[in-house]
Amino acid sequence: ISIGSVSAVLGGQSPETKADRIVEIAGEAQDRVMDLVALVEADADAMQLINDAGLIVQFNDNVSLCVEDGTGWTYLDEANTALVAEEYEEAIESAKEALAIFRDVLRSIYVILFDSGVETGELLDSLALQEAIERSLDRIAQLRDILKEAEITIKLDDAELLLNEAKDSLEDDKIEDAADNLRAANILISEVCQYLREVAQELNPSRIRDFCDEAGQYRDRFRDRFRGAWEEGFDVNGFLQTQGYQNEDDFMGRFQEMIENAQGTEDIEDLEELGRLIRQMDQGLTQEVGHYRASHGQEVTGSGFGQEGSGSIYGRYGGGNTESVGSGQMGFGSGQ
Repeated sequence: ISIGSVSAVLGGQSPETKADRIVEIAGEAQDRVMDLVALVEADADAMQLINDAGLIVQFNDNVSLCVEDGTGWTYLDEANTALVAEEYEEAIESAKEALAIFRDVLRSIYVILFDSGVETGELLDSLALQEAIERSLDRIAQLRDILKEAEITIKLDDAELLLNEAKDSLEDDKIEDAADNLRAANILISEVCQYLREVAQELNPSRIRDFCDEAGQYRDRFRDRFRGAWEEGFDVNGFLQTQGYQNEDDFMGRFQEMIENAQGTEDIEDLEELGRLIRQMDQGLTQEVGHYRASHGQEVTGSGFGQEGSGSIYGRYGGGNTESVGSGQMGFGSGQ
């Protein structure tokens, strides 16, 4: 609230940006004041001290300046209305009026608490924790919008549970318990943010191009392996039908389509799906060709991709499988 000169803070910005920001600041100021009021009113000892000091009417009058017509609440409402109507100068002026009232109310409430002998340390600790909890909950909501159905949202579920427990602890005046739960929740939120940073790195355009080039090489290798399997008498189309494809042409067409979709993608799922396809098809084909050879008295040799290529598609986008596939004994990376 004590932001000094708003004009200085917002200098050099467009009228729309200025208006949007100062209306936001005024709204946050009202929330901050009302959060403090709620904490004071919830503290029976504090309210008794204020009443004993003969300051209860003054306290209530200050609260009214934030919530009744003709006060800071009215100015803030006018500011929001003007902002929606793109009347930016009017929005700025109304928000400044609201901000000035909220600032004065906060100052007056602090004076009332001091004059009444109310210990503000624990109240302010509670207020700071409450604000931090709300910020973390807002961050979780933002992350959910980004991640949608990603598996890592389980961490957000756990973090949200911890934050709700922190709120319950605050209501029971268990400040340390609330702080512990908040810290634990923020660790989980940080882990999710780290995951997003890693995803962003994976989605670097040059890395995606390399990935698609490598996928194209695996496509060509599948074609060569299918040709070799046909020559041995293995029913490639029959095998592909067990995997959900009509025939070899259907598989190769859908494989190529997935490569094209992955090019320029902004969705990690496109890359992961392609990586899984390559890994699963290689494993399935290697296993079935091996069974065919064994049943026909042929020598079972490595029919997987062996040491060809780096295998990085598997490691990065195929599920992080570290097992070797086929007798080629190719490790598929660590998922980094």
